[in-house]
Amino acid sequence: MHADDTEPDSSVSRRNYLGLSGGALAALSFAGIGSAHEGNPGRGRSRGKGPGRGNGLESGCLLIENGTIVTVDEEYGVLENANLLVEDGRIEEIGHDIDAPNAETIDASDAIVFPGFVNSHLHAWQAGVRGVAGDWSFMEYLETMLGEISSHYTPNDAYLGNLFGALEQLNAGTTTILDWFHIANSPGHTNRAIDGLEDAGIRAVFAHGPPGDDSDTWWEESTEPHPDDIRRLHDERFPDDDGLLTLAMGIRGPDYSTDEVVTQDIELARELGIPASMHIGSLGPGGVETLAELGLLGDDLNYVHANRLTDEEFDLIGESGGSVSITPEVEMQMGMGMPALRETVDGGAIPSVGVDIVSNVSGDMFTQTRFALQTQRALDNQPTVEAGEQVMELSLTARDALEFATIEGARALGLEAEVGSLTPGKRADVTLIRTDDINTTPVHDPVETLVFQAGVANVDTVLVDGDVVKRGGKLVNPTARKRRKQLVRSGRRILERSGTREW
Repeated sequence: MHADDTEPDSSVSRRNYLGLSGGALAALSFAGIGSAHEGNPGRGRSRGKGPGRGNGLESGCLLIENGTIVTVDEEYGVLENANLLVEDGRIEEIGHDIDAPNAETIDASDAIVFPGFVNSHLHAWQAGVRGVAGDWSFMEYLETMLGEISSHYTPNDAYLGNLFGALEQLNAGTTTILDWFHIANSPGHTNRAIDGLEDAGIRAVFAHGPPGDDSDTWWEESTEPHPDDIRRLHDERFPDDDGLLTLAMGIRGPDYSTDEVVTQDIELARELGIPASMHIGSLGPGGVETLAELGLLGDDLNYVHANRLTDEEFDLIGESGGSVSITPEVEMQMGMGMPALRETVDGGAIPSVGVDIVSNVSGDMFTQTRFALQTQRALDNQPTVEAGEQVMELSLTARDALEFATIEGARALGLEAEVGSLTPGKRADVTLIRTDDINTTPVHDPVETLVFQAGVANVDTVLVDGDVVKRGGKLVNPTARKRRKQLVRSGRRILERSGTREW
């Protein structure tokens, strides 16, 4: 991550930072995040802002001016040459005539302003072993990643993976993730993984999963209930529900554990008042029917992949208010089946998009959103093509795809009241992409530019909860800059010890 190697230029041009004006560059605080965790792992904050966070605004507010604002809100729509006012981390107002004389300003006249992406499924810890699984099938992944590599992670490896995995998301304009953590090999691993998310400054649902040191015990018709450490996390690290990090359970579900364990796990999640997410349908159908027979369906369940579920099972998910996380690039590579976007939509379930694992695929939501949309369009078009006829109208739109990657993702994670659209009253999770780059100019339809033309290189500025976490195309995180080489050494050691790679 090149932004971690050098300090941002203090004389940032308007072209590079979209014109943070009026001395605001000096007024904003870009202090390092996470130093409070060093030497005291697993203690301190659990949900609040990371140490040193805060945008440092003298006036307490920030005005994004003259931007093309894609709100993903039916009431506000797309506004040209419009302003967005942030006060105390919340979107206060959107419009053309906003009176905020004391606000610091960002000139967004060469930018599209939109809600940060919501990545509904990610294993952030695998950032340390990036790019080793690009030729693996799903069964090879289960055997090697969860059977070997995951057992060699130390708590500090988990910290580094989650820190850089989360920073990669911020760098790509994603402000919210569900982090499905299935190397909970000890409380220390879990604590440090949470520290990594906090120190990145991302908004995250931390889905505490099983250990990654014994795949036979945890992933083969498991008779082991969810680790009881979830209760400690709930009470000690997640005692409130008002910060950037919230808690969920990453359960094995009916594909990987017995009916008794599935029942115990979901009942425990409901006792704690937290959602549960499970991988399901990649090995075959029937898992949702099992949940229905056990009386366990509910709107607090998130189903990951779901490729081989039946239409009836998607109806059950939809009727119960559940959500589906579709990770198209991983699913198509690994032989799980075609992405089940159409089935999810037709079944009335909440459709969302995720990255899954950067150990083999692209880590940005621009890529995953395009994969999901264009693959489903091709699948929808194919019957017409096979009939020798011409496709006259496409089934899904760019607007649909953007919603899958923002507000629908927020609904899937139970965060739609806080994020997912640029709506007054919601938290200020905001991404700005440049529109004067060669691949984004001219802009005739800002939604199509976001979905089909833009990429990570165009992401200039990112705010999470009103705090600037990326500016001028560079991440704002000196802690990560210091630790990048540690991540490299960590990944190499893990792969060597697991017998996966040699140097």
